[in-house]
Amino acid sequence: MPIKEYMKEKAKLINNELEVYLKRKSSDRYIETLLGRSGYEYDTEAITKSILEPAWYLLDQGGKRWRPILSLLIIEALGKNPDDYIEFSIIPEVIHNATLIHDDIEDNSDMRRGNLAVHKKFGIDIANNLGDFMYFFPLRALIDSKKLDDKTKSRVLSFYIREMTRVALGQSVDIAWHRGVVDPYKINEKKYLQMAHDKTGVLSRFACELGGVIGGADDEIVEKLGKFGAMIGIAFQLEDDILNIYESDLSKNKGGVGDDISEGKVTMLVIYALSKATEEERRRLIEILSMHTKDKKLIEEAIGIITRYDSREYVEKLAFGLVKEAWDGVDSSLADSPAKSKLKELMEYLINRSV
Repeated sequence: MPIKEYMKEKAKLINNELEVYLKRKSSDRYIETLLGRSGYEYDTEAITKSILEPAWYLLDQGGKRWRPILSLLIIEALGKNPDDYIEFSIIPEVIHNATLIHDDIEDNSDMRRGNLAVHKKFGIDIANNLGDFMYFFPLRALIDSKKLDDKTKSRVLSFYIREMTRVALGQSVDIAWHRGVVDPYKINEKKYLQMAHDKTGVLSRFACELGGVIGGADDEIVEKLGKFGAMIGIAFQLEDDILNIYESDLSKNKGGVGDDISEGKVTMLVIYALSKATEEERRRLIEILSMHTKDKKLIEEAIGIITRYDSREYVEKLAFGLVKEAWDGVDSSLADSPAKSKLKELMEYLINRSV
C-alpha cells in the first residue's frame, strides 16, 4: 500500500480514538470520567464552548497524524499488534496540536492550515487555556489503562516530562531570537539545530519513545528510536522553513510565503545566508527581520538575499543527512519487517514535502 494511502487509513483510526477521549459536547458524565465527581456542578456549556468546540475546530482541519503513526509503526516493528494500543497514539497528536495553538499565539500568526488560527477565531484567553488543557488531558489514556503495568506507565511519564520541558525551552529560544533579544550574529547552525530539536523534534521523539516503551524495547533501543524521531522532527522543521519561503501548494495552505520574515525568525536559511553574504547584505537582512514587516517588497528583498547563496540547497542537504544518520541507528536495532519498511517510507515522505 502506498504511504499516502496507508497514512489516510491509519489517520481514520486515530481520529476515531480521538472521538472517544475528546467528546464534541460536554456532559456531567464526560467530565466525571476525566476528573471524577466534584460534589458541586460543572458548567458543561462553558466547557463545550471554551474547550471542546475550539479543540475540534483545529483537529477537524486535518493534519496527517504522522506522529501517532510513528508510534504505531514502532510498536508493530517490535512485534506487537498496534491496534491493541491505538488509544495511546492520541497522546503525541493532541500534544502536537497544543503546541500549534501556543506557537500561533506567540508568533501572532493569523492562519493555520488555511483557516484562522484558534486565537484569532476564539480569542487569546480561550486559545491559551485550551493549549494547556491539551498538554495534559490525553495522558488519561495512559493513566486509566489496564493494558500497561505501572513500570511501563512510569517510563512513559518520565519521557513525557523530559520532552515537554524541552518543548518550553526550545520555544523560549525561538521567541528570544525573533524578538531580537539575542544578537543574530551569535546564532549558529548548532544552536539552531538544538532549538529545532527542543521545539519541534521532541514531539516526534516522544512519539517514537512512546512506541518503543509500549513495544517493550530496552533503554538503549528506545534511545535510538527517540533520536530517530527527533531527527525526523528537525528535518520536518527545516522543510517548514523552506516551505515558508518558497511558494508551493503546501506553503499557501500554511498561511502564506514569507511569514517567517515578518515574524523576524532566524531560520537555518537565514543563518546560512548570513554566513555567506557580504557585510552589507548581512546588515540589510538583519534590518528587515528586525522590522517585523508585512511589506511584500521588503519580504522579497530578504528572500532574494537568502536565495542568492543557495540556502535552500544547503538546508535540504542538511535535512537528508540528519535523517540518514538517525535511520542507521534504527536499522541496526529493528528486525526486518513490513512495519520497518513502512517506517522508512514514512521518513522519506516527510522529508520530501517541498520537492
